[in-house]
Amino acid sequence: MGWDKGIDYEFYRGWFERNLKHTRSDKRYAYTAILYTQLLNGSRISEAVRAVLEFVKTGNRELRVRLSKRRRDEYRLIIVPELIDRGRCIWICDIGEDRIVKRVKTFCRDRYHVNTHSLRYSFITHLLKENVNPSIIAKITKHSKLDFILTYTQEKEAEKILRENVEWG
Repeated sequence: MGWDKGIDYEFYRGWFERNLKHTRSDKRYAYTAILYTQLLNGSRISEAVRAVLEFVKTGNRELRVRLSKRRRDEYRLIIVPELIDRGRCIWICDIGEDRIVKRVKTFCRDRYHVNTHSLRYSFITHLLKENVNPSIIAKITKHSKLDFILTYTQEKEAEKILRENVEWG
């Protein structure tokens, strides 16, 4: 499927962690902190931005944030990773959510060569490999239709079986 670019969850997790530990730039730090939060929660980028902004304001790491792409107000749990330093992200509070989302999307594309939504599906693929039930994945990621996760799961499994079959050939 077009939105899954085959991004390896563990690779990006490690890359983001190294960048958080070693970058001197607060701008790069904050943008990477948002992407890291998105990856570890399987959220949309706007939800990760909301979570990090709220974390900076309150210090709470477990947050209920409003879902994107919903007509009525619905919320999901997002946990901001312990690695993230609140003080290095304070400056983003002065920018505005929409502008941060745009900047982080551009940063992700330019620095990491992927789009932010691919991180969401990297998380889903990771959970599938861990044999997490698709209905639980849909609850975690707040997909409104289980069919979407089931179709994705079945496609991933079909591709895996095809690869194994060719290797046996």
